[in-house]
Amino acid sequence: MHYFHYAGTRAQGLSIQGWLLAEDREQAVATLRQRQIQPLFVRQEAGQIPLRAPAEELLATLRELASLRGSGMPLDQSVEAVARTAEHKLLQRAWHQVGQSLRAGLSLSEAMASEPMAFPRYAVPMVRLGEVNGDLRSALNAVAERLEEEMALRSEVRSALTYPAFLLVISAVVLLFLFLVVIPRFGAMVGDMGDGAPSSMLALIAVADFLKHYFWMWGLLLGAMVVLAMHYARSGRLQEMAWRLLQRIPGVSRLLEAWEIVQFCGSMRRLLPEGVSILEAVQLSSEALGRDDKRRQLQFVVRSMRQGDSLAAALEAQEVFPPLVLQMIAVGEAAANLPDSMAEITKLYERRLREGIRRLLALLEPAVIVTMGLLVGGIMVTLLSAIMSMNDLPV
Repeated sequence: MHYFHYAGTRAQGLSIQGWLLAEDREQAVATLRQRQIQPLFVRQEAGQIPLRAPAEELLATLRELASLRGSGMPLDQSVEAVARTAEHKLLQRAWHQVGQSLRAGLSLSEAMASEPMAFPRYAVPMVRLGEVNGDLRSALNAVAERLEEEMALRSEVRSALTYPAFLLVISAVVLLFLFLVVIPRFGAMVGDMGDGAPSSMLALIAVADFLKHYFWMWGLLLGAMVVLAMHYARSGRLQEMAWRLLQRIPGVSRLLEAWEIVQFCGSMRRLLPEGVSILEAVQLSSEALGRDDKRRQLQFVVRSMRQGDSLAAALEAQEVFPPLVLQMIAVGEAAANLPDSMAEITKLYERRLREGIRRLLALLEPAVIVTMGLLVGGIMVTLLSAIMSMNDLPV
């Protein structure tokens, strides 16, 4: 499945634009015509469309829209009210575009699907189900609860990594200060020592001179890296690159696997009780995963299920998850109680994820402190040795 950016017109010449998911351009054009949209252009987007709306503000707008619908306000007026109160510019534009799509004759779920940068993909089928059941308020609250659970888990992981990241930043600042300010002051002293200067001191002086004289080059390189990172972030490839890099770090691969299981099974746990079909739930839940290869595997899983395989059998054939997860999914399918099995898997791997993060931090924090101490201590010992060597020079 690929994202296609389109623009077109409906009855009375109403203009409309947005995004949709399709296998190819022909299917995208056919979908637009089924919605009675005459396409002006349909262009495929390379890669994934990253969700850029702030989760906290998106959660607030969803809750507000649910409250307005519960009060009996018409849907188009409710959406416009939410658009006026939204603080983030992307959300303001997205809700205004949703309002225009509603006036053009699209449903709320179709309008939200046209704004993938503002609304998560799992919101679309849940809202669509609320439209069918006539209970849009409950559907919007269910989307908000799913988003709130994601925010809570990410906040916990982010908080756990804050202190090690702070230590790394402080370490980098201290080392830069030593090399750019402290060590260059010993250059004249080393020159007076001549051939008697320690080789370690000469190496430190050489590194400090290189950093100081070519500091502009490091600034340009850093700026280029920031621009490149922003480009990859907009295209959705930065997350994939970071995921691959983290997988190569010892002890982190199991945490990433637990995170993927929590994301997938947590999404399935939310979608299945809302009446979303299992095929659509698997496809939507795959979008929560960070690795492109996992998403491709789950697309093969969907194809196998369309040919008659069970979810557990299709996952086992693709070796997507560990055997324990596959066994619990198979038990849930056999007992016709798959949502509860997904909930148990989510709880189990959330505990494993938290315990793994605690164990990793228990090793990471002292490792950063010891490494920092060795680096700074080694530099200071070298400087003190050079000072003491001055006393050994013949007068």
